[in-house]
Amino acid sequence: MAMKTIHIYNPAAGSGIKDALPENHYITKSAGDCRRYIAECCKEDPYTHFVVHGGDGTINEAVAGVLAAGAGETARLTFVPAGSGNDTVRTLAAMEGEDFPLDAYLCNGRHGVNMVNIGFDCNVVSSASRFKKKHGIAGSLSYLLGIVTEFFKPFGWRFSVKATEADGDTFEFEGDTLLCAVCNGQWCGGGFHNSPLSDMRDGVMELLLVKKVSRLKFITLIGKYKKGTLIDPASGDVYEKYAHIVTYKRITSITVRGTKQVCIDGEVIEADSAEIEILPAALRYLADAVAVKETV
Repeated sequence: MAMKTIHIYNPAAGSGIKDALPENHYITKSAGDCRRYIAECCKEDPYTHFVVHGGDGTINEAVAGVLAAGAGETARLTFVPAGSGNDTVRTLAAMEGEDFPLDAYLCNGRHGVNMVNIGFDCNVVSSASRFKKKHGIAGSLSYLLGIVTEFFKPFGWRFSVKATEADGDTFEFEGDTLLCAVCNGQWCGGGFHNSPLSDMRDGVMELLLVKKVSRLKFITLIGKYKKGTLIDPASGDVYEKYAHIVTYKRITSITVRGTKQVCIDGEVIEADSAEIEILPAALRYLADAVAVKETV
């Protein structure tokens, strides 16, 4: 029996709905509605295929809906980039295969699929969101404006970090920190390729921890952070020049204490700590070349 397909549209994502809608579709009504609707559909038919038209926030809700219903192994997800950032699909666009398992993660009880950002990155997203709501500025421009805004504020936070590495070793750090990114996907901020070696189906996450630096040093680092060139792709290690500032680890779980807010797939929540664990092969993804080719 053929799998039923439902197209999910978020009219608030990007520039809204522009194309003619297929017969079997659902238009989300508010924040959280995508998660609710998909969870209900999965409980009725756990073998449903959801084609999600939206940005990273809509994708996050779709993932959460499938997993909340316990349908990660049976339902299928396809993501069509229609948001302002589309970072999740940027990673998927480079992955080979048609129907494959996809890792997810759990952060403070919330499901995610792309990335958790803490510190400077998170604050930039918060500022970018204000630009979008107040001035209608979205996408990469809002993120760049967020960087400029946060650059002139005091930055550097004392975090306590404890992580389990992929080989079972424990990594611990406590000190003044600029940012901490826990990555399942490769991209954030509407085009920052900060974790180029991340693979959404390898059962691990990448930890990028940058110690507090001066504003002058920050200026020299931000471009390399955006391009992902702090890390040697051949060895998988941070280049020696930056090793005293940047820590890069492959991990399966992590606890970060001392936070004020945490960004989960682009959504900022208030939290004084973050507990994150990988969920290997938690989902099934059905690739669509037409869906992903418009992403980059």
